[in-house]
Amino acid sequence: MWKPIWRWEVFLLAMVLVLAIAANAVVRADWPVVSPVLTIALLVVAVGLAVLLIVPLVTAKGRDSENTRKTLEGVELVPLEPVGEARVSMRVEESERRQTSIDAAVATSRDTPVAVLTPRASRWLGRELRVAVDLVGDGGGIHRAGFVPRQFTVALDEPLRMLAAEGRAARVPVVVNGGGAARFTVDIQL
Repeated sequence: MWKPIWRWEVFLLAMVLVLAIAANAVVRADWPVVSPVLTIALLVVAVGLAVLLIVPLVTAKGRDSENTRKTLEGVELVPLEPVGEARVSMRVEESERRQTSIDAAVATSRDTPVAVLTPRASRWLGRELRVAVDLVGDGGGIHRAGFVPRQFTVALDEPLRMLAAEGRAARVPVVVNGGGAARFTVDIQL
């Protein structure tokens, strides 16, 4: 699964730059009436696209460009039904890129943090949509730990989206290994 091209941050940023360059070229052209009108139109569209990049970062509720949850307020956490006949333990992918986030989740939890699955998430500037594993500390802070392995994304995405539509999110058993000098690894059970 992939983000639509118009929601991809790289595309939006490229469009802002192209429109700004085009506006610069048009403003230098010697077209008495057309040049100012076209320049303003190009700059208005460029500013609109720039706003689409910035607004998700400053809204109190909602999600950022990675589809990271900002709060679990009003969201009921429910256990996820096993994918197969029995629970399967697996390593969370890309946790090596999220060591600071995992450390923050562990530091704010007396016991093991709670793992919550988030559908349709992506890496920063990434276009591929995957199921993310977010760790929640005791204070409610949400920290991205990585992603469910790709082979489980298709099977999990639709049930997780249905839960989200009902105001619920899936909680899964988690084990965080490492710390100190050792790098953190995160294992979940599906």
